[in-house]
This record gives sequence, structure tokens and C-alpha cells, in this order.
Amino acid sequence: MLVNRKIIGVGAVALMAAVQVVPAMANVQVWDFDSNNQSFNYSGNGNSLGMTSTDGVNLTVTGWSDTDDLSGDDEVENARLIWAQSGALGIVNRDEGTGSPDHSIDSSTSDSDGEFDMLLLEFDTAVNLTGIDLDWATGGNRSNKTDISILAWDGSGSASLSGSTWASILDSNGGNYDSVGNYSNVGLSYYSVNPSNIESTKWLVGVYNPVFGSGGDAGDDGMKLGAIKTSTNPGTPTPTPTPVPVPGTAMLLLAGLLGLRARRPAKARAK
Repeated sequence: MLVNRKIIGVGAVALMAAVQVVPAMANVQVWDFDSNNQSFNYSGNGNSLGMTSTDGVNLTVTGWSDTDDLSGDDEVENARLIWAQSGALGIVNRDEGTGSPDHSIDSSTSDSDGEFDMLLLEFDTAVNLTGIDLDWATGGNRSNKTDISILAWDGSGSASLSGSTWASILDSNGGNYDSVGNYSNVGLSYYSVNPSNIESTKWLVGVYNPVFGSGGDAGDDGMKLGAIKTSTNPGTPTPTPTPVPVPGTAMLLLAGLLGLRARRPAKARAK
């Protein structure tokens, strides 16, 4: 029995030495908004766009704007998603008409009247929002450039926007959204965001709003969102067994057997 246990022990050591931890690779999702193969669930305020990535992540997009025209800060209400261009998302808020394709993530063609529209991107798993791609942008005299604000839900408390103000949803004001970043002069090519690699199930994207902090020039920005890029972490690194080289295993087993043989004469003399 001792010999069997010794051989099993040697084999286990060899196998344990052969286990390597392979880092898990992030899965990347590219969400391209295109009216040719996507559609809203209905037409009107509060409509939504549903999408599923090739690796099974689900996304729901809705539009929101502070357009209740109360004294003081306007309340945030749901708005209407539109195809601002054939390959871009826009918003028509409750103070706007629907006749112009220039309506977008802003008010009319810019945020000059103090109303701010934002897209809410809701995923069924936490994602890292890594980049955005605009199909149209304006920012005063800056051709094809705009200033952007991005926020992420902190995962605690309510994620609801309705009836709030943009200022009151911030963590610093008792809300549950963190400012991920304000970005100046974002152009029409792919733009990398979120350098801290924050992950969340809910993201807000819109033109720069000064209540979210410094980093832009408010009052003349507008955009149309063409695509976003996200990534997900598939989990913690998984130990992956690596085949043990046959010569190495044989040498370990032989050494164990020789050790047992070397002890047998000693036992005989003791008797």
C-alpha cells in the first residue's frame, strides 16, 4: 500500500506542476446603429431600440431629455428615438417637432436653449464602454466636432431618470450615476473613451452638460451617434491543465521507486 501511495503522490506533484493559469480574454462587441436592419419597438415618446451582439449580450437604447419647462431645473422625461441619418441615432424631445432630420442628441440642432438630450444604453451584463463613433457633429465654429458627456450607473439604488434633473442623478448630489468623462472636440472618427475601464450595465451618452463637471464648452453642441464599442470580462482566469511531458513523468516515477528500494534493506536489518 505504501508503494501505491508513493507513486500516486509523485504523479499528483507532476500534474500540479503542469497546471498553468491562462488569463481570460475580454469579449468585444461592436454596436452599429443602422435603420436598414433595425427598428424601434414603436414610434413615439418612450420608444426603444433592442439589439443583441454576436456573443449574446443584449442592449436596449432609450432617449431622455430635460424638457418639462418647470421653474428652475427642467425635469427629465422620456423622449423619442429617431433615425437621424440612415446609420445614426438621434432624439426628438418633447419641445421639438419631428419634421427635421437635424434633430439629434441635443435640442433641435444644438443645446443652445439649455435643454440636454441623452441616450440611455442598458445592457443585460456589465460592459466597459470603450469607444463611440459619430456620424455627424457640430460645436459652434468647430466643423464636425462636438463636446461629449458620458455617465455610468454605479450599481446601487435606483437607475431611474424620470422626474429627476440631470444634476440630481449624480452620485455627488445623492443620485446613482458617476461622471465617467467629459470629452472636448470629438470628431467623426472612432473615439476612445473611459480610460479607467469602468464597467456598468447602464450608460448615458450625450452632448457636454456643465452640471457633469468641466471639460467642454456648452451651448453649441450637437451630434448623431453612429456606433459604440464595448467589452465584457468573461470571468476570472481559469486554471488550464497542460499535458505532462512523458520523459519527465517517467523520471519522477523512477526516482520514487528507487527510493523505496533503497529503504527495504534497512528494514530487514532492523528485524
